[in-house]
Amino acid sequence: MTCREHPLRILRYSMKNIWLLIFPLLRGVSVFRFDPAGIYAWVKGAWMDIAVLGVILVYGYIRWYFSEITVTDEAVIHTEGFLVKIRRTIPFEKVSSASTETPFYLVPLRAVTVRCDTGAGLFKSADMKLMVTQRAGETLMAHIPDVKKEKAFKSLPKPSVVSVLLFSVFFSSGFSGAVYIAAFFFKGGDIAHDILSIAMSRITEQAEHIYVKLLSGIPKAAAMTGMFFMGAWLLSFIMNLLRYSHFQLSADKDCINVAFGLVKRRRHRIMTKHINYIDMRQNLIMKLCGAVTVNISCPGYGYDSHLPVLMPISREKSLGSINEYPSLPRDGRLKYRPRFTAFFTYAGLPAAGIVITALLHRSADMLPSNLADLSLFLVIMAEIPLTWLTMVKTVALCTSGLSVYDDRIILRCSKGTSFHTVIARRENVVMAQIKQNIFQKLFRKCHVVIWLSGESRSRYKVKSLTESQGIEIRKLIQQ
Repeated sequence: MTCREHPLRILRYSMKNIWLLIFPLLRGVSVFRFDPAGIYAWVKGAWMDIAVLGVILVYGYIRWYFSEITVTDEAVIHTEGFLVKIRRTIPFEKVSSASTETPFYLVPLRAVTVRCDTGAGLFKSADMKLMVTQRAGETLMAHIPDVKKEKAFKSLPKPSVVSVLLFSVFFSSGFSGAVYIAAFFFKGGDIAHDILSIAMSRITEQAEHIYVKLLSGIPKAAAMTGMFFMGAWLLSFIMNLLRYSHFQLSADKDCINVAFGLVKRRRHRIMTKHINYIDMRQNLIMKLCGAVTVNISCPGYGYDSHLPVLMPISREKSLGSINEYPSLPRDGRLKYRPRFTAFFTYAGLPAAGIVITALLHRSADMLPSNLADLSLFLVIMAEIPLTWLTMVKTVALCTSGLSVYDDRIILRCSKGTSFHTVIARRENVVMAQIKQNIFQKLFRKCHVVIWLSGESRSRYKVKSLTESQGIEIRKLIQQ
């Protein structure tokens, strides 16, 4: 099959030269006046504006005309350029993931965007991105391996409306952070107003009259700031809800199909042999509830507009067989784990912060009495994140670890306030590092850092293993 891109691409190619419209704009500004003579002068020279617009559209048409797509049984070939020919060929057997995107405004125009990606290239840019008609898109996608219904996994949980809703709540621009900041400004604004009011009452009557309007605006400004952060999170929540609504998943041994989106429908086909690793993510609440969201690292899946999510939120025990990866080693335990004596390495800093903050509050008696409320408020607002982080790192100490068995590697660690369970083939481990500082050298401890292949930085650290464990892990991975 040989075809061209959708005619809408003429406008996209033309947009690259939209800067030429600056000349009609400058001419219009120089001659246009709100009187009959000015309007006549502008209309008289309008041919120049039309000529420039025509040049832009003609250039877009030429680029579109010389952009040709050829689909054979073995590969898809895209040829473009009229002065310098550029030909890109992607064999279908090398495709790691292929997808179609259909925004709601393209549905009446019967247009669809097709993306094809391989393990080659840099960053998260698509190796080939084409806007074609729906018929051409279906023809192209027919050459990409699909899930066979008779061989599809039956144990995979079906993403529900509730799972998508919870995923949108937990992964919308720092849910807990937005609530914390909003609470800080809502309550902090009232306290700041009270303190400044008392201070101003001690100043002269004239000065108090001058600043009274400024003081009255403090609670409003603080409340508006808090509402801004909550509004930003709410917008992110709505966008995620629209982006991941109607989530569908099916898979067999060789292929995974993922579809989601309400305003822009996305359909992905992922080749399991090209998956670098699986990353099951949790926050503390999800950890305690046994819930998990499953992400994968695969070239072409998960770019700037969406996360590489394979399962929004599900019970960890009900995941079944995803890409034939077990969720734990056969014996159910991680072989290499930190000891409880590593508490300071994991949770020492936030725990020390809790103690230091409490001690500072005890010395607040030396402050003026009108600052007592502010002091207590700041202490509480500091203790909340420190306590939360201490809990997170304590749980990380109890759950972190690493195992290497058969051709698999599985590790559990924490990054910030999130927990990660990473499962990968040993062949996808790029590097295993052993890191030690001076104190760790004395106590024969180390951090093991695992680098995995992928289009983005994939680095995971298991802290405070013994030096002998680190050496053993590195040898096992290098086998």
